[in-house]
Amino acid sequence: MKSFKQSAVSEPCKPGKHVSTTEYLQAKFPVIIMPMCIIAIVYFVDNVLFHFSNPENDAATEGSTSGPSSSPFEIVSIVICVVLPAVYFNRKHKNKNVETRVPNAEDAGARLRAKASTKATQVTVTSSESAKITPLSQVLRTAEETLGPHTESARLACQKLAISKQAMTLARYNQGISAAAKAGQPSKAVQLLVDIEKAGILPDTISYNSVIHAFARQGDIRSAEKWLLKMKENNVEANTISYNILMDTCVKANNTTEAEAWLERMQKDGVDPNEVSYATVIHARAKHGDSAGAEAWLRKMIEQGVEPNVVSYNSLIYACGKKGQAAKAEKWVEEMEERGVEARVTTYTAVIDACAKSGDVLRAEKWMEKMIACDIEPNVVSYSAMIDACAKGGDPDRAELWHTRMLLKGVQPNAHSFSAVINACAKAGNVEAAVHWLEQMEDNGVPVDVVVYSGVLDACAKVGDCDKAKLVFHQMRMQGVKPNVISYAALARPFAHKGEWEEVEAFAEQMKSEGLEMNEYFLYALLLAYASAKPRQAERAEQAFRDAKAMKIELNKHVVTALARAVGRTKANQLVQDVEIKTVPDRQRRPESYQ
Repeated sequence: MKSFKQSAVSEPCKPGKHVSTTEYLQAKFPVIIMPMCIIAIVYFVDNVLFHFSNPENDAATEGSTSGPSSSPFEIVSIVICVVLPAVYFNRKHKNKNVETRVPNAEDAGARLRAKASTKATQVTVTSSESAKITPLSQVLRTAEETLGPHTESARLACQKLAISKQAMTLARYNQGISAAAKAGQPSKAVQLLVDIEKAGILPDTISYNSVIHAFARQGDIRSAEKWLLKMKENNVEANTISYNILMDTCVKANNTTEAEAWLERMQKDGVDPNEVSYATVIHARAKHGDSAGAEAWLRKMIEQGVEPNVVSYNSLIYACGKKGQAAKAEKWVEEMEERGVEARVTTYTAVIDACAKSGDVLRAEKWMEKMIACDIEPNVVSYSAMIDACAKGGDPDRAELWHTRMLLKGVQPNAHSFSAVINACAKAGNVEAAVHWLEQMEDNGVPVDVVVYSGVLDACAKVGDCDKAKLVFHQMRMQGVKPNVISYAALARPFAHKGEWEEVEAFAEQMKSEGLEMNEYFLYALLLAYASAKPRQAERAEQAFRDAKAMKIELNKHVVTALARAVGRTKANQLVQDVEIKTVPDRQRRPESYQ
């Protein structure tokens, strides 16, 4: 292919480029001045040579014009002054042409082949170097052979390598056991532990704790205990987590005594309990409302130098709430603040719930306002507890006010919050308000459950509105909510108070066809219907009571009172002989199911 040469033309003189006159003259200046300089140099040299060659004629030649001289010096000087610069500039121009020559395709191909050859050489060298890389284990074996099997440095290096490999393998097995425990596969967790031993690796505490946790998640406390004992038999040290897992499993199984036994055993085995250990047994006592037992464990916790946390105090407040001991709940809040434990939203909610259980609306509001003043935003559970307090205090207007405040704060209501305000309306016998909040619940897209509908049915029963009760019950079915025995009992009560025992018996048959068994609440409504009928249905009431005894339905004084109204007190006393009657303390209010 033909190659092209690039001429050494200055940038301003290139064609197609617009330049000014000044730039053009600057570019041409070297070309113009160079011949003039050469002529001046030639003239100067010529005169000098002339004076040296003819000194005697200097005076005669001054003022006269002489012709050209044929002196050999003059000829040589002219040749030197003209030829040498020409040779110089010619050679310089050739060098520039060589440097600025545009490479052709053959040159480019040659360069590419050269680069490829260079890269191939580098890759070959790299590959050969990689092939020469020796595994670490081989390096250590070589070092041991070179330095001798008894060389300390070689022995330590091999030992470290073996330990590192075992640790990595054990970590992989432990991850597998943990995953099996979380997936609810205790048998797989056990198999992985066996595989660890088969691999010649000793399982560690994490391995056994994961297996114990696998059985604990399934509620299999006996298997969990067995693996803790096996862990100790294999000289693997159990830690606090090992015992805490067992204690938590016992608490979830409502076995407080065994949970406390494991805490005491942990101390005997020389393992120090932490705040989680004590909080677990405190919570176990609090679940059953045993505030005294929970407090005793808190005092032991402090004596052992373990600082209680907010979870421990919340459990104590919760225990007080189950018994409606609002003042005692407040005392625990004060103590935790004195010990520098910061109260949370769950703490304030537990206190409000304790106030709600005792029906102390003003005290509940005080703690609600205090929580807001401490820049702690109440959640839907807090508002629901506050509404519950209003409901138990018989103040539906205040309950609706707090529900509205919750909505204005942007807290999303749930089924429990709506149920609380509906319950407040039901207790006040305000059927219209209860139905209104039921509609609001549906409009807000909150799933309506059987508890909410039962609350509205209670409102209908309280005012004896049978037609409204049937409409609400029908709406519940249309919404796909399956009624339970409580909702059936609430539906039957307004009919029972009017003595419409046929309707109540029909509800009993319908309930039975749906696989629901009668309980003491529905039995009370049935006996009340027989007692309120005109005339009284004494024989039916007696037979219903005998059937209830055969079905081992729990009997209480409300049921016995309704029976006495239906068959008479003498006959009622005969029927209840050899029957254990569940007593209800007089200080407790009667359940709505008996109203």
